[in-house]
Amino acid sequence: LVAELQKRVMGTPFQPKLQIIIGDVIKAELPFFNVCVANIPYQISSPLVFKLLLHRPHFRCAILMFQREFAYRLVAKPGDKLYCRLSINTQLLARVEIIMK
Repeated sequence: LVAELQKRVMGTPFQPKLQIIIGDVIKAELPFFNVCVANIPYQISSPLVFKLLLHRPHFRCAILMFQREFAYRLVAKPGDKLYCRLSINTQLLARVEIIMK
């Protein structure tokens, strides 16, 4: 997918604005960024959310695709069966919403 993405932005105004980081995102030190777009494997969903919430300086926006059940935990409200530490921390530090199923 990296090669396809690079091919699609080559020669466009987006090319100098796009930095693709290949590797283990949990182990990597993230550079400054404004926007994050990612399809997240279930196994690293929680660690990645907490890493992004603590990232400094703050970024403007993240569009993340998660497994449906995990996404519902992110937006769960007090009293919901899925409400948990993840819900509290995410909603305390970020605006979170499900935008597509």
